[in-house]
Amino acid sequence: MGAACGGQRPAPAVSPAAPAVQTAPEIRVRVAGRIVTVALEDYVAATALSEITPVGESAETIARMYDVQTIVARSYALAHLGRHRAEGFDLCDTTHCQLYEPARLASSRFSADARRAAARTAGEVLTYGASPIDALFHADCGGHTTSPEQVWGSTGLPYLRPEPDDVPALTHRTWSLTLTRFDLIKALDADERTSIGDTLKSVVLADTDSSGRVSRVTINGDRRVTLRSDDFRNAVNKRLGARAMMSTRFRMSRAANGADYVLSGSGFGHGIGLCQVGALARARRGVEASEILATYFPGARLRTLSVKLP
Repeated sequence: MGAACGGQRPAPAVSPAAPAVQTAPEIRVRVAGRIVTVALEDYVAATALSEITPVGESAETIARMYDVQTIVARSYALAHLGRHRAEGFDLCDTTHCQLYEPARLASSRFSADARRAAARTAGEVLTYGASPIDALFHADCGGHTTSPEQVWGSTGLPYLRPEPDDVPALTHRTWSLTLTRFDLIKALDADERTSIGDTLKSVVLADTDSSGRVSRVTINGDRRVTLRSDDFRNAVNKRLGARAMMSTRFRMSRAANGADYVLSGSGFGHGIGLCQVGALARARRGVEASEILATYFPGARLRTLSVKLP
């Protein structure tokens, strides 16, 4: 999840040109394998619809949440223009960039809400210095956000830093996964870079960062491998499904049979930037979009501008 839930490491943001007037900017998006040209604000509305579905919320909460998500979607898109330039387009329609399902503009019960939010926030972009920020977001931080350097080992950004999420504790989900010895061996052996062979001797959680997330996992088998926990999560989820191991904020114990492992954790997604669950809790209590964004992107500035696309 830009992307909200995925564990993929994002490419460095591509800074757009200096702000300039352009009335109807367009971007190229690959949708279901086809490259289409889309008006930026249509893309923003459809992406917001694809990323959040505020069922059961009040009209006021829905409006605030879509204000938040449209500003994030616009900022992220402009920061990542040309991410897929070598393939002939700007952004893809998966969590590698942002979810983009244009059919939702016609089918979603929240379509009018998202379109109104895109119109209300038109041109509003989170910036740091002269450029739109890398407005990362995820479903649920589990109670504490983290940073790109802690998750991916990439360069830190001053507006993406670990912070406790000051909302009621029960806001955040918890999860549990029993990881069998067989599934773990198969998950790791699916890639020669992580292969441990046919034997699993032990799994050791090497470090925990300031957000409570595991930093590295060492697996001893026929071979010994040490992985960033995000890579460990990706390997497990490639075998068991995207919702199997929801985050890297977890503890581990041995199962009753002494052979398998039980992972108990909180949150869903990489944990960097905007926490959608936390943002929604704030929107419910009447916090405006600008304040919510300032909470999750400290130091970023909300500006209204028109950006010239390459």
